[in-house]
Amino acid sequence: LNKKLARFQDVLIQDSTIIRLHKSLAKKFPAARSRTVAAGVKVSLLVSAVANSPKSISIHSESTNELKTLRIGSWIKDRILLIDLGFYKHLLFAKIKENGGYFVSRLKGNADPLIVDVHNTCRGNSIDVKGKYISEILPKLKRQVLDVEVEVSFKKPNYNGKSRTRMDTEQFRLVAVFNEDEEKYHVYLTNITKDVLEAEDVAKLYGARWDI
Repeated sequence: LNKKLARFQDVLIQDSTIIRLHKSLAKKFPAARSRTVAAGVKVSLLVSAVANSPKSISIHSESTNELKTLRIGSWIKDRILLIDLGFYKHLLFAKIKENGGYFVSRLKGNADPLIVDVHNTCRGNSIDVKGKYISEILPKLKRQVLDVEVEVSFKKPNYNGKSRTRMDTEQFRLVAVFNEDEEKYHVYLTNITKDVLEAEDVAKLYGARWDI
């Protein structure tokens, strides 16, 4: 994928791990996943897959939600972020897009986006997927690859002082690639367009996440 990714500044991977501390530190750094007196912290890492080294490291309390360890800003411009399901949130994806960045994430199990357009066509007697939810068509698919545009909805903070949140929508690309070994589809959500990466390339790129 080297040539195809040349237009991007970097490929980044965010993840975190729990580090156990001596129990004498339990009052200052209480463990969230222990039934006995214990201490721990959550160490979050943003790794460059290109440089094979950390870009940033931050330390949080063990109970900190994964989403709160990642703040999207102008630094994401022209960079791809490979996202774990622990960070899955449509608002986060919208912020990445607004800041000129790119992302690839596996589709969360309970997410059910609406298909609004089709990027690839199949020969023969294929089912019509436009205007349907992914949960309706995925069990019926016979094709190797599904490449579509989908619409997702999410709550967005409202800063006009009238209300705390409002509903918003955004469109992203959804790619489903059939995995022969597991005999099921691997489904990805991204904002990288088809002219940059084919569906199989998206799946291959996400595989770089495991390098962390």
